[in-house]
Amino acid sequence: MINFRSKKMYLVVAALILALDQIVKQYIMQSLPHYQINQFISIDLVFNRGISWGLLHSDNTTVFACVNSAILFVIGSLIIHSIIRLRQRLCIIGEVMVFAGAVSNYIDRYYYNGVVDFISLSYLDWCFPVFNIADIFIVTGVILMLFLEWRRSS
Repeated sequence: MINFRSKKMYLVVAALILALDQIVKQYIMQSLPHYQINQFISIDLVFNRGISWGLLHSDNTTVFACVNSAILFVIGSLIIHSIIRLRQRLCIIGEVMVFAGAVSNYIDRYYYNGVVDFISLSYLDWCFPVFNIADIFIVTGVILMLFLEWRRSS
């Protein structure tokens, strides 16, 4: 059985998420910037300088720096929150997923001046904002955090 309170396990999970996301992003940027998988899913490489779903996107360097600073603050707060929960011997797998995804996206911001997004979902004229694997882990991690806290408090 997997020990969801092991510090080593959390480090391995974080490293795997980070590596998977960065490797896939590199492959997409080098080999597959645009590809139609089917009528609903395509690969469309974009660089998001904002936050989730392109909110606060700006080509302005000052705005980008402010968004980056806010993201670092959130990552730092998540680290403190996770340490507290770990000391309480609580499962932090959701926090680890959010942290790894956020760090991977922050690496993109540093190296590419924007987050590398590429998964595009659409139906007829409707298009969901383009996202990446790190975003999937962030959303899944938040849902898991909420579920585990709800289960713990009930």
